[in-house]
Amino acid sequence: MEPLKDAAIALPPAALRWDWGAVRTVGQFAPSLWRHASSISRLTGAFSKITEGVITDPFIQNWLNLLCFLLSGLPASDTSAAEVAFMFAEWYRPQVALDYPIGGSAGLVDALVRGLQRQGGELWLNAHVEQILVENNCATGVQLRNGKVMRARRAVISNASVWDTLRLLPAGSVSSAFRRKRQATPPCDSFMHLHLGIDATHIRSDLACHYIAVNDWNRGITAAQNVILVSIPSVLDPSLAPEGKHVIHVYTPGNEPYDLWQGLDRRSEAYAQRKQERSEVMWQALERIIPDIRSRCEVTLIGTPLTHERYLRRHRGSYGPAISAAKGLFPTGQTPLAGLFCCGDSTFPGIGLPAVAASGMIVANTLAPLDQHLAMLEDIGVGR
Repeated sequence: MEPLKDAAIALPPAALRWDWGAVRTVGQFAPSLWRHASSISRLTGAFSKITEGVITDPFIQNWLNLLCFLLSGLPASDTSAAEVAFMFAEWYRPQVALDYPIGGSAGLVDALVRGLQRQGGELWLNAHVEQILVENNCATGVQLRNGKVMRARRAVISNASVWDTLRLLPAGSVSSAFRRKRQATPPCDSFMHLHLGIDATHIRSDLACHYIAVNDWNRGITAAQNVILVSIPSVLDPSLAPEGKHVIHVYTPGNEPYDLWQGLDRRSEAYAQRKQERSEVMWQALERIIPDIRSRCEVTLIGTPLTHERYLRRHRGSYGPAISAAKGLFPTGQTPLAGLFCCGDSTFPGIGLPAVAASGMIVANTLAPLDQHLAMLEDIGVGR
């Protein structure tokens, strides 16, 4: 992976933009790209092309498949080789350590909001977008559910999934061919979640922050409820829980079929019963770490694909698009509708934050004047 990881970072995502200015921003990395040309050609397509005939140990094959699944929601046969190589570059730097934000996920959000406000921006909560406004074949703003209209000065940028963005567009604003193609994007499965608050009195002293349980390697890492992730962030940041307590998040990452839940009334007995049944695999995984976990629980919340769909407004509660690297590329953030750009994991390889960060930066670069983009590259130390 050594030459491949060097090739994967030869062109930083910060240099990309979706216009002709990329000739300048990307062009300054041409010498490095040329130096790694032979390796770059190997990064196109799926990661399994790299491992086939090289990795023969069954456990290492399974482990790499698991890493791919956690990165993309897909096995190695469908995960981008460039994506995995980039992550190897991150994982195996000298003196590397796993960073965890003080304050948990809210710490990341707060930092982003501070940066937004420093630039004169404003974050609106409970501002549910009803539709994207289109006038004269151009996206001009959004209308909120409460009727308020917000006009765009430069562009409308959607971080919603590809399916949810399409629902916000008025009929006829994009071609039926474009709509059909994007609507046909295959989704990954959804999640089950356990959010727990527990009594940590006399708990094991070697408790770690993260655990991964694989019930049966032979079933494959994408099999329903076969992989379970456990996060106990209060181990690293005690401020996330009251003294003597821990908070725990257990989830099945993109392997819960939405069809098992579709049409269920969330207030029904059938829904409550299914929640108990489908959450059992998470309890069992957690009991391998904390055997008396059920008696320790003071707060217990169970999330389902319908929870995920409702609160995150995510199509079918999906983990994200299941776009196979063996069959094609992710679309860019451009759309055929003037004034509308997209970012998020429907436009860039990877699930969740990494894809959002990279694709959002590329759209921001595209809207920024070229000289500001070049100055930014210098400022962060990747320009000439």
